Amino acid sequence: MQTPKRQASLKIVLVEDNWDTRTTLVELVRGLGHSVVDFENAEDGLAYLASEEVDILVADLGLPGMSGELFAVEARVLQPTLRIVFATGSEAFSSVVNDGTSTVLLCKPFGLKELEAALLAVAPPSR
Repeated sequence: MQTPKRQASLKIVLVEDNWDTRTTLVELVRGLGHSVVDFENAEDGLAYLASEEVDILVADLGLPGMSGELFAVEARVLQPTLRIVFATGSEAFSSVVNDGTSTVLLCKPFGLKELEAALLAVAPPSR
């Protein structure tokens, strides 16, 4: 019997304005063996994405200022192959994920298993 292959470490950017949610997600992502850089707003996330290559963006859709949806569009201008997990408390955004790209909608509240499944669903093929 073969042992399942462990997912290679991914470089993840997390953008979430709620401090409690953000710190919990950082712990969960690190617990899964991935590296994560976190920001509380889209503007700081974009500045980082302009200079650093990442595998996956995890973003709240209900961000203050620039919405998560607009943030994702701007992020893909900077990194066209960026994979995205939208973490949101509202299912009203379900049309955002139907854009033919590597995007997953993760509805809050969610646990470690759901987060891991979402990351695996969008992980680059070489991972």
